[in-house]
Amino acid sequence: MDSNNKYDTLSDATEQLLKKGYNINFQVNSAGKLSDNKDLEFEPAEVILKEVHRFEGMTNPADSSILYAVQTRSGEKGIVIDSNGADGSEVTSDFMNKVEQQNA
Repeated sequence: MDSNNKYDTLSDATEQLLKKGYNINFQVNSAGKLSDNKDLEFEPAEVILKEVHRFEGMTNPADSSILYAVQTRSGEKGIVIDSNGADGSEVTSDFMNKVEQQNA
């Protein structure tokens, strides 16, 4: 898994990952599944974590975020953006701790 921050900003990371085919905006729902809020839903065993990038806010380091680049075993690629640290989603963190981690 690529866990180094090779992007300067969250928007730069999002733009570059979109060019790599990560074109679905996922989130982890309250049921603990990866979802696109439409018709796609995946269990942790169906997801591979490809990249992780962390960002601090420009004016306030407490405003930090984390971006996960994921791919499902059926081929869908997308990103999950969450707050990093105390403000982050425990559901998202728990989900990402259960998925397979693999280099992009």
